[in-house]
Amino acid sequence: MEEADDGSGRFSLVVLRPEVTIAGTPQREKCHQLHEAAHRMCFIANSVNFPVRHEPKIVFANAGS
Repeated sequence: MEEADDGSGRFSLVVLRPEVTIAGTPQREKCHQLHEAAHRMCFIANSVNFPVRHEPKIVFANAGS
C-alpha cells in the first residue's frame, strides 16, 4: 500500500495466496495450469487498476487418508 502525505492511500499490488488440497494422484503441472487459467479469469484481478499476483500453495493429500 502506498500512503500519500495527506494520509490517503492506494493499493499498488495485491498478492492472493490460495491454499488448495487435492486428493488423489499428484498432477503438479495440471494444477499450475489451472491456477494460471483461474488468474486470467479472476474477478478481483480484472476489476482493479493495480497488479494482482497469485501465489497458490498446492498440497496433495493421500487418497487413502
